[in-house]
Amino acid sequence: MTFYTEPVTDLIRRRKSWRSYRREYITDDLKGQIQDFSASMDAPPFGSTVRFRLVDSSAPEKTRTPGTYGVIRGARHTLVGIVRPSPSVWEDFGYSFESVILFCTGLGLGTCWMGGTFSRDYYGRAVDLAPDEIIPAVSPVGYIAGKRSILDSLLVMGAGSRNRKPFTELFFRGDFSTSLDPAGAGAYGEALEMVRLAPSASNRQPWRVVITEEGVHFFLSRTPGYRKLFSRVDLQCIDMGIAMFHFASAASCLGISGGWRKWEQPPVIRMPEPLEYRVSWVPQS
Repeated sequence: MTFYTEPVTDLIRRRKSWRSYRREYITDDLKGQIQDFSASMDAPPFGSTVRFRLVDSSAPEKTRTPGTYGVIRGARHTLVGIVRPSPSVWEDFGYSFESVILFCTGLGLGTCWMGGTFSRDYYGRAVDLAPDEIIPAVSPVGYIAGKRSILDSLLVMGAGSRNRKPFTELFFRGDFSTSLDPAGAGAYGEALEMVRLAPSASNRQPWRVVITEEGVHFFLSRTPGYRKLFSRVDLQCIDMGIAMFHFASAASCLGISGGWRKWEQPPVIRMPEPLEYRVSWVPQS
């Protein structure tokens, strides 16, 4: 499990998506810390190889960060995540990339998950992308501006990230007929709240979680038609990986031991709608 210099629950609560930055390069010391951290992380749950490059992405005279269609302003650096397609690679990517995002948060830097509003060709050239590699997402990294730009403010309002689903719509006990509230979640309450606060594409929050005696089971509630928008990258499985990292890192921070397991046959849980079983977190005594 990845460790930080402060509780990961504090980092999760503090992290926000920023698209407006001061036009300053971050220090070589900070760049070195990010690169060292990303190179030394534990392997993600399914063992995929995820690599990272911190790209200097803006000339001093430019306000808009190249390769971001004008969405990002002022950022001099972009964190680029790179993978080769493999089973469960999208969850692994979300898990690993969010780990670095929260590390940057701990350094006092702003970030913003970008899964669709960037040029994969531009960043592919910047990192010498191999033919069999994919860039699922990038993030600006830098010192946030004192005030959001008008476009940034509009995108925050449009995403509705401050209006996340209530706890009882996301988490359940036994099966999907019994909603779970924070008081009834027991030792898992804080870790599940960190899942609720996880960022997701268009703030869809596609994860659904059921607690049983065997463990904590994560299901994917897909948005109809969403996968067709991004045929090469499964953004909602990336979202699942982010949620998984929030849960596991928060559980570790709280002293709750356990690990990930994906059963070939999903748990027998009654479901009111078509959901995809993705993985389970199994507690250890």
